[in-house]
Amino acid sequence: MKQSGLTAISMLMVLIISAFLALFAFKVVPEYVENYYNVAGLKALGADNPNLAKMSTKEIKKAMSRYYSINNVRSEGSKQIEVVRNSRNVLVINEYESRVNLIANIDLVLRFKNVLDSDNPDDCCKAAE
Repeated sequence: MKQSGLTAISMLMVLIISAFLALFAFKVVPEYVENYYNVAGLKALGADNPNLAKMSTKEIKKAMSRYYSINNVRSEGSKQIEVVRNSRNVLVINEYESRVNLIANIDLVLRFKNVLDSDNPDDCCKAAE
């Protein structure tokens, strides 16, 4: 009779790989959730303010701060709001890096760049390079 199945070493390798993937997910997913709220804040800013180009920098930052306060967003990325004014539009840029310690001295660096263009608020938040 022929036996089939995993050997003890194969089973151990499957468990190690599964544990690593679970650790990776537990460390990285919360950062992407925070970025989701940063993007949602920019989208809400564009949707709620049709005259975004006429708002002052202080008003824009205050509106974003209010959104983050209401939705309990506390990441450092939410504080990285930059307003760039051109002759025809306003860009609200949320660009930041997040470092996550994975194992011992191994860190992951996650970069996020979200851009809201006052001319195209529906196309938020794709970074225009």
